[in-house]
Amino acid sequence: MDKRMEEPPIIVVGGGLGGVASALALGQQGRAVRLLEQSAEIAPIGYGVQIGPNVLPVLARLGLAEEVRSAAYLPDDLLLLDAYSGQTLFRIPLKGAAFEQRFATPYIAIHRVDLHEILLRACRRLPNIDLNQATTVTGFSQDGNSVQVHAADGRTITGCALIAADGLRSRLRAQLHPADTWRDTGYAAYRTIISRDEAPQSMRNRRGVTMLTADGFHVIYYPLRGGSEINIVGVFQVPGSNDATEAAHHDLVKAVTAHAVPEVHDVVSVLNLTRRWSIADREPVRRWHQGRMTLLGDAAHATLQSLAQGAGMALEDAVTLGDLMAAYPADPARAFAQFERERFLRTTRVVLESRALWTMYHCGGLEAEVRNQQLQERTPEDYYRCLEWLWQPRKEAQ
Repeated sequence: MDKRMEEPPIIVVGGGLGGVASALALGQQGRAVRLLEQSAEIAPIGYGVQIGPNVLPVLARLGLAEEVRSAAYLPDDLLLLDAYSGQTLFRIPLKGAAFEQRFATPYIAIHRVDLHEILLRACRRLPNIDLNQATTVTGFSQDGNSVQVHAADGRTITGCALIAADGLRSRLRAQLHPADTWRDTGYAAYRTIISRDEAPQSMRNRRGVTMLTADGFHVIYYPLRGGSEINIVGVFQVPGSNDATEAAHHDLVKAVTAHAVPEVHDVVSVLNLTRRWSIADREPVRRWHQGRMTLLGDAAHATLQSLAQGAGMALEDAVTLGDLMAAYPADPARAFAQFERERFLRTTRVVLESRALWTMYHCGGLEAEVRNQQLQERTPEDYYRCLEWLWQPRKEAQ
């Protein structure tokens, strides 16, 4: 038996994409892994996710690239429109020679449930990965040789290392940085998936990722599952409290989209406004680790959706951390320190550039006029160059 299987397991807290991918990366090395998820079922919110060209090589490292690609939709382009005039602000082709010469792998859209299930199935095939539901972790402690995870039901679970992949509202990050909390943007998102056959014709005609942007709101939609479904997100600035009644939110959406082009009204007409999610991110912090414990994914660097890289950064994290723990198998503290050094600047850039884009997308008046002119002056090649730092596969993923 591998001696690594005789040691206490590596504990992963959080059953989202980053946590499950981390468990898989470590489990494929023969390490004993125990994943703890507070929900009764390890399952994601069932909506779409965009995966940039930097991410498929990461999934290839886990042996899952072909399975993910076969479950994914390959959009034609990224299209940004002015929600009031309908003007095209940019169109970034995601197919063709120019894209393929610069980026070796495609840009994909996939149902989050499909991606999550692919990762989970791979975990379940490994007997050294133990998946635990309905375990709420409240904190941790450690000594020189082990880490103890404290659960809400009074249990203490011992491991050789701890990976905190418990999301934006991470309890373990709060223990590491007690004065730190998430940064609410004042926006709320509404999410829906519908059959393509149920969509207005204007939405059926689009074969890429389409976003219409305006002062204080945007709507975005794109096909999934071979084009048979359409993922829709509406994001609206919420004055005052996000706890307003459902009727008040309906009135808000109606008011802010009153002067928008018909395509916006088409999108809103099929958008489910009964459930909403507050949109927040985290201030970058340099310290992700403490001894045998480290943060990962949104717990370390939660970002806004502007670059569509929240899932991508978590998956990059998982493979990078797996490699470092293989390099330093008896010294998780050293692996975690190196992980932080390798990942901090890239993930911080994603957080800060996403914030800048968020402001740009939701401006109005003269700022919006200048923005529109600036964006329309750029060519697809200009956008490829701007995105090269993000979309080129990381050396550790190759």
